[in-house]
Parts: sequence; C-alpha cells; structure tokens
Amino acid sequence: MNEIYEFITSRGELSSEHLQELKSKRGFSEEVIKSHRFFSGGKYLLTLENELLSNFSEDNLLVSGVFHKYEGFDKIIISSQLSDDRIIIPYLDKENKAYFLRPHKMGLKIPIQIYHEKVFNDPTPGAILTESEFKAVAGHVWGIKTIGVPGISSFVDTHFKNLVKFIQAAGIKQICILFDNEIKDDPAFPNYKEDPFKRYDTEYFSFILAKNLNTEGIDTRIGRLPDSWRVNGKIDLDGALAQGKTSGEIKQVISESKNPKAFVQDLPQEVQNIINRKQAKKYHRTHITVEFGKYVASRKQGKQEWQETISDFTLKIIARHETMEGVIREIVIVDQFGKHSHSFPLPSEPMVKNDAFANFVMNKGNYTWLGSIEDLKIIWQSLFLEDDGRHIIEPDCVGWLPDGKFWVFGNVVFSEQGELRHDEKGIFWIKNCGYKPVPLSISSGKSVIAEGIPYLNMNKCDFGLLRAKFAESIGDFVATICLGWACGVLFMDEVFKKYGCFPFLFITGRRGSGKSTVAEWIMNSFGMENAGKQAADTTAVAIQRYLSYYSSLPFFIDEYRNIDKVTSKNGFLRNAYNRQSAGKGMRQEFGIREGKVRGTLIIAGEETPSDNALLTRCVVVQVSEKNRRVNNFDWFVKQRDQLSAFAYQILRNRKQYCETFLSQLVEDKEAIAKLTGDDRLATNMAVASAGAFTLFGENTDFAKMFKEGLLVVKAEQESENAVAMFFKDIQALAFNESAKMESYWDVKEGKIYLYFHGLYNLYAKEYQSRNREAPFKEAAIRNYLKDEPGFVGVSVDHRLKKVNCSCVVFSIDACPGFIRDLVGDIVGDSAPTES
Repeated sequence: MNEIYEFITSRGELSSEHLQELKSKRGFSEEVIKSHRFFSGGKYLLTLENELLSNFSEDNLLVSGVFHKYEGFDKIIISSQLSDDRIIIPYLDKENKAYFLRPHKMGLKIPIQIYHEKVFNDPTPGAILTESEFKAVAGHVWGIKTIGVPGISSFVDTHFKNLVKFIQAAGIKQICILFDNEIKDDPAFPNYKEDPFKRYDTEYFSFILAKNLNTEGIDTRIGRLPDSWRVNGKIDLDGALAQGKTSGEIKQVISESKNPKAFVQDLPQEVQNIINRKQAKKYHRTHITVEFGKYVASRKQGKQEWQETISDFTLKIIARHETMEGVIREIVIVDQFGKHSHSFPLPSEPMVKNDAFANFVMNKGNYTWLGSIEDLKIIWQSLFLEDDGRHIIEPDCVGWLPDGKFWVFGNVVFSEQGELRHDEKGIFWIKNCGYKPVPLSISSGKSVIAEGIPYLNMNKCDFGLLRAKFAESIGDFVATICLGWACGVLFMDEVFKKYGCFPFLFITGRRGSGKSTVAEWIMNSFGMENAGKQAADTTAVAIQRYLSYYSSLPFFIDEYRNIDKVTSKNGFLRNAYNRQSAGKGMRQEFGIREGKVRGTLIIAGEETPSDNALLTRCVVVQVSEKNRRVNNFDWFVKQRDQLSAFAYQILRNRKQYCETFLSQLVEDKEAIAKLTGDDRLATNMAVASAGAFTLFGENTDFAKMFKEGLLVVKAEQESENAVAMFFKDIQALAFNESAKMESYWDVKEGKIYLYFHGLYNLYAKEYQSRNREAPFKEAAIRNYLKDEPGFVGVSVDHRLKKVNCSCVVFSIDACPGFIRDLVGDIVGDSAPTES
C-alpha cells in the first residue's frame, strides 16, 4: 500500500494559498515545506482515479483508504477527503517516501499512524511527543527529534502498544510530552468548554500517557509552553515557531518539564480533582451498563449469567448545589427514547433508599425503576465519576460574600472579573464555580416568611438630585448625614478591619414625622423593598438571621421603644455593633452553628434608647415636619425601583470611591476625637462625614453644622450615661419626703460627701420595681464616678447623722452639674452646717 501513497504524493501539487498558510500561520520555510512534501487536495486529484485503478488492485485501494465503495454502487471511487480543498500530510519513511496520507483535520477510514518514520534517521535518544503533524514539523525545524500523534486519547488506550513499538524502534529513551497550552475555562476565548469535565482532557491524557510510558521503561516527563506565549488563549509548537521562538527557548521548556506526579501536583486544585475523577472512572468496574437508553444489570447465579433490564431511563447529574442544609444534586431524567425531563433537585433520601427512589422517578413522569439498592449504589458511583464538576453554591447571605471576596445581588455581581450577569437559571459563574443567591426564610409561628433578594437598578445615579429630594423632605443636614451613612455601609468591611465596629443609624421623630418612610427610602437605595420589622414583635434570633443574611447591607427595625419587649434585645443589638453574635444559631448535625453578624441596622423610633451603651453605638438623626419644605412622598414612590442605582453606582466604581472614603474616614475620625475626646463617637460620626465627602465633596455649611452637632451629641450622650442616669433617678426619689434623701449627703469645706451605699440601695430598689430588671452594679457605678470631673475620693470616712460613713467625695467647683443639682439647697447655703 505504500506505493499507493507515494504514487499520489509524487503527483500532488501545493496551491499558493496553502503555501502561504504554511509559511505565515505555521512558520515553515519553503525548504521545510518541500522536504516534508506537503501538497493540496482538490478536484485535480480526481484525474488520477483511472490511473490508480489501472496500477493497483481494488482491494489494496480500499484497504489504503484512498478509495471507497458506497452501498448500492458496484464501482469504487476516490475518497472525497482527497478532493477537498485542504492540506494533505504525507507520513514519510527513512527514505523520504510516503507510507501514509492524512488530509488535515480529517482521517482516511483506516487505523491512524504515528508521524513519522523519518525520525528514525536521527540517533538522538531524547524526543518531543506532541499532537498533530504540523507541531512535529516545528520540532524538526528547531533541530529537536519530534514525533506527533493525531489524537492523544487514541494513543493512551487503543494504539498505546503501537506507540511503544514506534518509540523503541526510533531509539527514543527520554520523551517530553509537549501538547497545546490553551484556555478552556473562559468564554471569552474560542476554545472554551462549557463542561468542566472536558476542559482538562489535555492535562489528563498527558498524565496518563506519561505514567504508562514510564511503566514501559521510557523516561517520560510533561512540559508546558509558557502562558505568556499564548495568543487568543492558545499556544502550540507551530504557533511558537511562527512567533519566532528559538530552539534554545524550546529546550528551556523541555528542561523544566516534570514527572507525571509533580506535573499534576502543580496544577490548580480544581484541575487535580477532575484528573483524579477521570482516572477513577477509567478504572471503575461496574455490573451496570447502559443499553438503548436503559440501565441493564449483569446477573450471575452459579454458572448461569444473564442480563436484566432494571429501568426504562437513565440519569444525568447537571450540577451539585451546596446549601446550608447540605449538598443537593440537580438531575435530569432521560427516557429510553432520548427525551430529557426538566431538571429536578434530588435530596439524599431517594439516593439511598430504593423505594424512595422508585417513588421519586415515578412522581417525575412515566419512569419505572426495577433495580435493587445495590444497583442504585453502583449507578450513583458511576454518575459521581462522570459528574461534569459543576459546583453551585447557594450562599447563606447576599451583598458582600467574605469567602468569595465579591458582591452578589439578585441581578448583578461585582467581582475581580468585573460586573457579571447571571445565566438563564439565575446562576453567576465566577472562576468555574456557580453562585445562586437564594431568599432568606424566617419562621414566624407556624408559617415561613421568604425575604426577597435585593436587586439593583443599573442606571447612573444622580447623587445631587437624590440629596436634594431628601433635603426637601427632612432638611439639608439630616439628608446629608443619612446618605453619608448609607454610602459608608458599602465600605463596612473596610471600616471593621480598621476600627472593629460600624455604627447603626437611628432615625427618631414624633409620630407622623416620616421617620419610618425615610428609613424605607434608604433601604430602597440598596435594592431592598421590605418595610421595617417591628422591634417588639421580632425576636433576637430573627434579627440575627437578618443581620447574617444581609452582608454589608442594612436591616430596618421600626417602632423602637423603651419597653420590656424591646429593651430585652438591647444586649444583642449592642453586640452587633462589633459583629458579635448573641450565641444562638441554627441547629446542624454537629451541635449549633452560630449565626454570623454581617450587616448593620437602621432603627426608627419616637424615643432613643435609654440604654446609653446602645445609644452611643448609633448615629442619631431627628426627622421633623418643620424641616419639610416639599412633600416628596409621591416622587419617592415613583422612583422606588430607581433608588437602588445609588448602591449600583458606588459598587461599580467601588475601588475609586473606597480610596476617597477611607482617606477621609481616618482624617475625620482623628479630628472628631480631638474635638470631643470620645473615640467611639469619633468613629461613628466619621463614617457619616466620610461618606458625605465621598458622595458630595467638601461642603462648608455642612462641616459647620456637623461640628456644632458633634458637641450636642457629646453632651446628650454624657447626660444619659450610667452615672448621670443614676443621679437623675436619685434626684427624682428626693421628691419623696419620706425617703429623707438629704440625710445621705453633706457639704463641707468646698466638698460634697455622698453616702453612696445608702443612695444605691434606695436607687436599686426603685429601679428593680420600675424596670423589672437588675440595675447597674454598685461597684460599676462607683468606679465610673472616678472618671467624672471633680472626683476627690471613693471611700472617705465622714459622719452623717452621727454615723461614720464611707463616702464618695467631689469638689463643689469642678463636679458635674447633675451632682450639684442633687445637693443644691445645701450648696446654696452661705454657711454649710458641719456634721
């Protein structure tokens, strides 16, 4: 048959188009092209048909693959592959004679060969093994012994023995496998493979082939052309030659090649997993086969063997969904006629229980399962090995995903890959992993409430117009604080990393002032449409679930009041300021999973918290009707779906905004701390002021009002701290003449003597009765007194009512006003009485 191939090759002609292609695309010189005897297919070869029939027998022509005999025809005719307009590649022996032909990207209907015996003339013991003839020719051009296989997968299994014989015959002792380096996991490139299980065939077959060749005593390593050489996502040997890469550069690649084990270990974990699964599948043994769209089991009893059909369908796993409740497989059922069902979520029970599985498939259509539980187990093993690797995570939060380092909403994701959209199933694909945001389910008695996923309007936001509409409704200063705080929310993670906390926004005002409406407008700016949850009716566990779900986003609590049903949650709310949980969570297989705090709060109420610790964790703004210049309620209702452009605009330009925000945050925090002497207040208010600066730039009027407001806030917080509230309660008790409160203090030589233990006992009894909870510890308040101005001593002996008492002592001139007010009558006397 060699004579047939040589006969055609000797008469072949290379067209000018193919000549130019080989020179420009492959980097071959005319001398190389001539020596390898490439020629063009085409209609002109049909003229050789009669001459071939005259010189060679029909049987030999058919065996060579050059001729075909079609059903219904008596005459054999030349293969249409030879008459196509494509380059034909002769396989040459040591005498440069053709012993095989292969039209480029095609194959005559005979067994494939190895390219080519011409290398037998080269005594070099080392060689490159690559895929395709043109790449092998590139190796020859560099002066490197190179052989090519047209289809690596075939030479891993079916033709492996032929490859070993060829290598041994060529005197090759060391081989470097050097196949294409191409990107298959990015849709932006032409060789993208949607199925992850098919993306890494080159790496897998390289590994298997190298391992098998090593077993045959042939020292085999795997090389990889540098990523930096890739053009449009791909580089191969002939592409490298066309780029002008030198023999030295290729030899450097060969010197850096690795043994099979080291090659796999250096691959990304995802690729390693797929290679391992492919290898496991290759050696997996099963008694279940698929025949005509059905599962068939091989049975054996004694010497008797038979085949039993156990289904009228087959299964395919589409994806694995990782949820907080565990992994759920998404499957498709294919009936015996090839019709696919819709995809279904498959829980674990039907996978491990035979009756449950039979019931499951019957429920999905006319599907019958007749197999055993052992058959089902084997089928799952096979399917797991064939699983295409699509892993879909259903995260337990929306907004900022700390593990993935990206932002996710219902319709858009912001990641390192840029701004992403979901596919037709609502899944975002990031680095070969799918993310599908899911609603939050909150139990409410016997029912379950599903909270909607935030969606962002993807238009440009006019921050100035938004501020103007807010300002007309609630006043310039309050509007700027609210929007500044809202801007800061989107940089919450950075604020936590720097200061370990993030302030709540507390909106207060009289009933009908619009405080709840304003809170809802702010929530709308993050793509959240749900109204606030009632403070009294929402449990701490539910609030924790919301704060865990809305990551770096706000959650709105409405109708805050200083009543037991609300104040009982103050401890949890205080902890949320520092992202500490309340220690409660959701039950799991292994104990309790603590609910993480990832978000922040907007709180609205007619009164601010009497709990000073909670109050000092808030940026407090007051909404008043007197500041409303225009009623913009209808405008905000109409723009409700547009308001989330606020968050979209910031997030799509987040890097730029973040630099401005953080720089201003540090500057403002230091300035406020210097002005007020209060680090917590400085951090809280700096978040709002830095956000305002980021959105609107410098504003002199706002800065002036902001500074004045700081001093007011500082005074209000000081007036409501534990010590101040203690003395206010004592002063109220003094109006009860029967308590004889004046017996518990004295003034002498410019100092005020307070019998603190006696005062505390009266205070504690009244506080317990009024609030139904324990008051601050005596020791805690006594210690706080040391930090008050004018403090002299905490345990000073002094006689009151002829009894020697341990007193707390303050200087009259320097002590806080609330202490002077308590003992005012005595202080006002021109000559205080001695005790």
